[in-house]
Amino acid sequence: MKNKILPFRLAVNWPRLEVAGPLLTLMLLVSIAVPTFAVPQLSRQGDRSGTMPPAGTIERLRGALLAIAQRFPGDVGVYVHHIESGMETGIDEDTPYGMASTYKVPILVELMTRVEAGDLSLDDRVAVEAEDQHIGSGLLSTLWAPGIEMSLRNIATFMIILSDNSATDMLIDRLGADQITAQMRSLGFQNIRVDRTTLELILDYQGVDYAPVANGTLQEINQHSRSNRPDTANILAVREDFYGGDKDKASARDMTELLVMISEGTAVSRGSSEVIMEILARTQTGANRLRGLLPPGYSIAHKTGTIGRIVNDVGVITMPGDLGRFAISVFTLANEADTELGEHTIAEIARTAYDFFLFNAEVSETSK
Repeated sequence: MKNKILPFRLAVNWPRLEVAGPLLTLMLLVSIAVPTFAVPQLSRQGDRSGTMPPAGTIERLRGALLAIAQRFPGDVGVYVHHIESGMETGIDEDTPYGMASTYKVPILVELMTRVEAGDLSLDDRVAVEAEDQHIGSGLLSTLWAPGIEMSLRNIATFMIILSDNSATDMLIDRLGADQITAQMRSLGFQNIRVDRTTLELILDYQGVDYAPVANGTLQEINQHSRSNRPDTANILAVREDFYGGDKDKASARDMTELLVMISEGTAVSRGSSEVIMEILARTQTGANRLRGLLPPGYSIAHKTGTIGRIVNDVGVITMPGDLGRFAISVFTLANEADTELGEHTIAEIARTAYDFFLFNAEVSETSK
């Protein structure tokens, strides 16, 4: 959701891209619509007992994704996993990329883990104080505080559907970034790490010291940010340090497999996983990203992320009928900031994966 009041955002919307260009259409027709091999029927029931298709079939999808990634002026990490069939492929899938606000997915997983352990309840009510209101996207920072009290369920919902940074930081303060990362390790993900609050992350991006305003009000944070930014001669070095650092990064493979676990009810209990999926399905940001070029009939549960040259989207797309679901993560780091181009690249990748599974499923059905 756009925040027109505050200048610093981790998630933004852009005008919808209505149609793909002729190059994309031709690529889909030539490289995907006429597959050489039949594949097993895909279903919603998660039956993986069928024979996996020959490697050339999934390699056809990888080749199409690679062509899109190579046109992008920068780096692209992609991983796609069709849940029911087990078909999966990726591009630069094991390289850690800056997550930006997609790191709110592992935060939500840790919250539900604590709820299951009995440490917290989604019905716990939390007062929003002036020191909880932070710069960036969302709604909480535009309200009057003190005077706001919300349940943890609503704070988590704000974190995802509005990409609310104040809500996110309230959860990180309660859960602990180290504990969120430790939970990812316990699930088997070595390439997902959460290190900073969104406030610290944004100030690092700006080259501004976080410590003086760690407990500051929004007014104090904004004043500190305006008064302490590096000069033009040094800002490029600051940004390169930010993009090249290790903090708050994930590989496309690990993020996608986390989404698979959530979708299958194995990251946390099935009931808690359903809560996560319901919240992700209400995301209001990213109209031009994973869903930007998809045809009617799908549903999606996803989370976007944006800061500077980073434009991301990760989620689970459910196809119509019995075509099943696929989890997908697309991380981009452009050579120069261009949110619209990053969004269109993500949309192309999602549509290419969608059409691959769509056409292969149709071939499987007619080959019986």
